[in-house]
Formats: sequence, structure tokens, C-alpha cells
Amino acid sequence: MYQWGGYENGLYKSYHDPNQVEALRIDLENHINDLESQQQTVAPGLYAELGTLYFQKGDSDAAKRYYAKERDAWPESRGFMTAMIETIERRQQPPAKDVQ
Repeated sequence: MYQWGGYENGLYKSYHDPNQVEALRIDLENHINDLESQQQTVAPGLYAELGTLYFQKGDSDAAKRYYAKERDAWPESRGFMTAMIETIERRQQPPAKDVQ
């Protein structure tokens, strides 16, 4: 029903060798880009996984972008993805100054 593009194997490798996380991110992004260019449905969770990989890398803007794609593609993930986006946005805000 869905094309996972070797996601399971890449995830397994990245768990056993943290040096493989970047390869997983690149493979997953390429797979998603291929599916989108062919106007095929991206499997549930893949946008969110890629968003998390970007978040772990420190790229909050890319993380929010992929979380939004997951939210929009899979309505059942709306609450969780919205919460993830809001959490990132709160972290990006400068700390409030104490008024004395």
C-alpha cells in the first residue's frame, strides 16, 4: 500500500550505529522527494520521522516544515504534530525579560 523506501533498514542501522543517522536522513529525504515528485502518498510517519531527524540535527525550521507536512497529510496526527510545532516555536522565542 505504501512505499517505505528502506526506512526500516536505515532506522535499524542508525540505532546500532549513530554514525548512520545522517545517512538515514538523506535516504528518507530522497525517498520523500521521489514520492512527492511522482504525486504518490508518503507513508504515515515518514514526514514526522524526517522532521525529528532535522530537529535532532538542530534545524528547527526544517523540523517544523516536515511536522506540518505530516499534520496535513495525516489528520489523525494533527494534535501531536501541532504540539510538536508549538513546542519548537516556544523554544525559538527569546526568553522573557524580568520586569522589576
